[in-house]
Amino acid sequence: MSGIFYRALFMAVVCLCPVQADMIIAGYTDAANDRFTKDAGFILAGHDLSGVGRTAGSRWATAISRNVIISASHYQPSGTVSFYTSNDPALAPVTRTISSTMTLAIPGTDLFLGVLDQNLPNSITHYDFATTPLSGAETFLASAGPYQGLNAYSFGLSLFDVGSDPDRSVVNDQAVGRNLVSAYSENVSFNGNTDNDALLFLQDSPGHANFVTHEAEFIAGDSGAPTFVEVGGDLLLLGTNAFTLSDDPVTFTYNGVNYTGNQAATIQDFVSASAVPEPSALVTMSLVLVPLVTRRRRVFMALRHIGWMEII
Repeated sequence: MSGIFYRALFMAVVCLCPVQADMIIAGYTDAANDRFTKDAGFILAGHDLSGVGRTAGSRWATAISRNVIISASHYQPSGTVSFYTSNDPALAPVTRTISSTMTLAIPGTDLFLGVLDQNLPNSITHYDFATTPLSGAETFLASAGPYQGLNAYSFGLSLFDVGSDPDRSVVNDQAVGRNLVSAYSENVSFNGNTDNDALLFLQDSPGHANFVTHEAEFIAGDSGAPTFVEVGGDLLLLGTNAFTLSDDPVTFTYNGVNYTGNQAATIQDFVSASAVPEPSALVTMSLVLVPLVTRRRRVFMALRHIGWMEII
């Protein structure tokens, strides 16, 4: 699929917050789709998922550097984030706190960045994010460029009953479903955003040519969770889950993901400005840093998007 497809689909854009529910995954099983069931048949078995974190408030935070996380602004995380070094819920998580002052809701978008109080250890990975700029006419669907048609993996809340296992809780409630990247959309209007560029994933029915095993549908509570594609054997972050989109009358429904590529420079600037040298590096860099101690560090304050939101 390429070029321009459908006109004026944006009649019903629904944010995915704040009511809690489980991601709808076709043919869901704990073994295939629940990260912390630890089954060898898990659809992302063999990939390092340690950088996908959760808060006790059921919010998502994904590491994109040693001390920066990304999420969705309309469902932004705060407080302590728990990261697991493996898919074993019995292990003690690595915890970090999001600074209340070092955050950035990228203006006009639904992308949210936050700084952790300490660097993550080497046992917790962080992910490269998509940086390819995409473009298209507003209210049209365009090609998603190099990601068009790729199989993507989206995180969301699991159907597993976390109350049935003493090692399970909100912070390790994670499921993974799949879908194909269907299109790109410029400036999707929701929650007051004016520059929210998104990747869209058509929800196909079983039997359709583009239906995939474990096809996922976003539900409230999945906002801020990451969506990845696999490139060269590694996971590349496309963005954060944000909304569902339908035409009127409803004949098509899409999952919408806040795309990082068009905001890559802003994201990278924030990551660079927030970087904290490792303790071992501080000793060797001390003579270089002394002349700079009087410079004020750049602080990003969170911008709160206020707008009408329909809850699903």
